[in-house]
Amino acid sequence: MAKVSAFARQRSGTPLDKQRGGLGRVTSIPAPVGGLNARDSIANMPPTDAILMENWFPYPSYIQVRNGMTAYVTGFSSWVESLMIYSGASSRKMFAASGTAFYNATTAGAVGAAVQSGLTNARWESVNFGTSAGQYMYACNAVDKPRLYDGTNWVAVDGVSVPAITGVTTTTLRSPAVWKSRIWFVQDGTMKAWYLPTSSIGGAAQSIDFGAEFKLGGYLQSIITMSIDNASSLDDYIGFLSSEGELLVYRGTDPAVAGVFGIVGRYRLGRPIGRRCFFRYGADTIIICADGFTPFSSLLMSNRDNLSKQLSYKILNLVNSDVQSYSANFGWQGILYPIGNKIIINVPQVENNTQYQYVMNTITGAWCKFTGWNACCFSEMGDNLFFGGSTAVYQCDTGDDDNGSYINSNVAPAYSYFGTRGTKLWTMIRPVFQTSRTLAARISANTDFATPALGLSDITSTGEGSTWDLAPWDTSPWAVSDQVQRLWQSFPCTGFAVTPTISMSTKSITAKLHSIDYVYEPGGIL
Repeated sequence: MAKVSAFARQRSGTPLDKQRGGLGRVTSIPAPVGGLNARDSIANMPPTDAILMENWFPYPSYIQVRNGMTAYVTGFSSWVESLMIYSGASSRKMFAASGTAFYNATTAGAVGAAVQSGLTNARWESVNFGTSAGQYMYACNAVDKPRLYDGTNWVAVDGVSVPAITGVTTTTLRSPAVWKSRIWFVQDGTMKAWYLPTSSIGGAAQSIDFGAEFKLGGYLQSIITMSIDNASSLDDYIGFLSSEGELLVYRGTDPAVAGVFGIVGRYRLGRPIGRRCFFRYGADTIIICADGFTPFSSLLMSNRDNLSKQLSYKILNLVNSDVQSYSANFGWQGILYPIGNKIIINVPQVENNTQYQYVMNTITGAWCKFTGWNACCFSEMGDNLFFGGSTAVYQCDTGDDDNGSYINSNVAPAYSYFGTRGTKLWTMIRPVFQTSRTLAARISANTDFATPALGLSDITSTGEGSTWDLAPWDTSPWAVSDQVQRLWQSFPCTGFAVTPTISMSTKSITAKLHSIDYVYEPGGIL
């Protein structure tokens, strides 16, 4: 205590024991359930946010090391670049596009023979469509003939197939969409959208040329649909998005009749990123563009300048940086995973090599970052989430390890002043963990807005033994059942603001962080 008193006298000029009876103060900070924050200054950030949250998922009252993944279908010769879900009346099937072929990936195990072969690439987009004759799936890639699947048979659709699409070269079609009981397509590299007759999977295609409507040039990137509840009924909208970020929104029924199909708005967004630049979120549609993740509904009901309407508002700086660095890479995609309460945005850092994800809790709106899931594409089938990776389809958000490997996690809560901008001496720290097995972790102190230091090379968390900062956390391993651990550890550091970085490498463990307690001694103001 002599050193502490000397510190206090040096900083404030008043003996510490006269200030507070010579006792260290104990303060508790909640877990960063507000998630990753790249918007606010690190000097003035809400205490429930985090400056680093890697492989921790924020729940309303705690954060938890993310779930793992496991190989589902194995044995592909190259990357799985597309996953396509067929939803029939009585069955769901998942097809994986890899190399120059389609494969049935519905059932776990080794991949079987190709169901479609001789294709040009594996970068496909698909949509389901139902008629009185049954349920179908259309898949397009703007190079090969579109593939139509009826639950049993595949058809390479052209002008003479059964069914056939006439009036357009089908190998130029991509980005299939469904709106007002019609199938729509984008003609690659043009300003044209094509649509089929109502409730039809073939027939004479009709076109709309938007060349005179888009003022910034480019080409038609995607067709986007959504519905808005206006209190009396649902209004259905269709949007035509250019490669330069212009969005034309229409409403009506028959595109061939001007009086019943007309434009309702023109909007300017950031440049859309990738072919899979949008995804459905309830009745809304989220657009992945250069300036964030923008809800279609926010464009219709507010001004684009209101950035707070963007889903990515708190991580916008990170998204903008990623777009600048990786926008040309294939693999950008967003997906809603309802049962997991997650929105996942895939970022291809290195095409067909390394990817990571921004993940949002749909209940709280809090964001985090996942690494270790090197995913080229995502899809959902039967309340399970899958991604296509290197030579395999993986089921993800399941289990406590990454296909037998450790999950590396790091979290650094917002810097805290502990009520005063004066200098302090921290001496002890006590994370409040709830875990199923023995936990090992490293805690490093970051003071006065230093960059968090990460280190995982020599720590592991398994069901055997326990390590805390390379020393036993307690005298015996934890029991194999969920229990709360609140053990004080040394945390010597000096400054006016502090945050810990908690790093772990876990396997076969469920680990939750509820709060962090500190012992510190206040000093004076420098």
